[in-house]
Amino acid sequence: MLIRRISISILLFLTLSCFQLSCDTLQEGSVLYNILRKMKFRVTQISTQYPSRLKHYDVLFLQELVKLPTDDEVKNIQDFVREGGILIVSGGNHKTMRGLIEAYGLKLENLQNRLDYAYRYNDEPFFQLNIVEQIRPRTYFTIQADERDMAILYGTENQAVVATLQDGKGRVFFTTSAYLFNENGLKHSGNAALFYNLMSTLPRRARIGLAEGDYYTQEMTRSSPFISFVFKTHWGLAAVYTCLILFVFMTLRGRRFGQPLDVKGNNRRLSTEYVHAMTALYQKGDTRRDILHHIRDRFRSDLANRWRVNPSLDAETFLDELLKRGVVDEDAELSTLVRDLEPKGNISEAQLVDLAKRVETYCTTANLRK
Repeated sequence: MLIRRISISILLFLTLSCFQLSCDTLQEGSVLYNILRKMKFRVTQISTQYPSRLKHYDVLFLQELVKLPTDDEVKNIQDFVREGGILIVSGGNHKTMRGLIEAYGLKLENLQNRLDYAYRYNDEPFFQLNIVEQIRPRTYFTIQADERDMAILYGTENQAVVATLQDGKGRVFFTTSAYLFNENGLKHSGNAALFYNLMSTLPRRARIGLAEGDYYTQEMTRSSPFISFVFKTHWGLAAVYTCLILFVFMTLRGRRFGQPLDVKGNNRRLSTEYVHAMTALYQKGDTRRDILHHIRDRFRSDLANRWRVNPSLDAETFLDELLKRGVVDEDAELSTLVRDLEPKGNISEAQLVDLAKRVETYCTTANLRK
């Protein structure tokens, strides 16, 4: 009884844990996320459930952030780039873009009128395979080089809408337009071609951390209270270890629920017990003939499997086929038994029991069910 209660408790605990974890992991991918996945990149959508882990990425993609990362987070991002990572910053609000751009020694400039079109600036295109002459950024901001060299990809001589620069072993791509790579912007052929060119510069099957709207890190996200209790408290960890130990113990002993069963052959139920049970169950319905059919069909199936005979033949033909295949029928025991198993009018329970005993005896003697 105690083992059963413990087992049920473990089952409930694991069920609740799986439910909680499955709920936490449910998320719908954005359009940008799905496009990157279709391009065979390994994408992690940064969220409260999956905060940023820079060491696990090759590329960090910041799309239209609404809040500037903290000074420590910006420093970690810069270290990530210097060590060989790639940073892509696409749009965002005024404060966010200014903070990220100035961190790289560049300057953000406001435009009085919205810039709807931008053109390729350099005579020598940065993207060699699919040259795009015009894009539609729809932005009110441009980037000016201050004390640092940068390559203007789209814009004018001194103002960039799309720019790039080398930093240590890595590279940074800036665009002041959130529209450029969002769902509506990618409907324009020039924007889509630019996005394809940009992605073609990344390593094959690159690991991309994608943050859209908000950039979450481990320090600023709170885990689920349930997960925190289970995996970050002594009581929770003790419960987990106890459940694992009990599970391993029960698995190694071959236990499930209730008492263990003896697997010795002498505990197998006899056909006579089966007949008594079925007769009692169907007594009111007077289905003894159905039970007789079941005994006959099972007996014929055992004989057919042994001697490769069709069990659906009539009794006489079935016997003839068995004899042709060398079945020994001493004293016509088998012939009599096969014929007696054919229904002839009403049959009593005593007759059923007798037939079941004879079938069981014959099967044991002939080793039919070994």
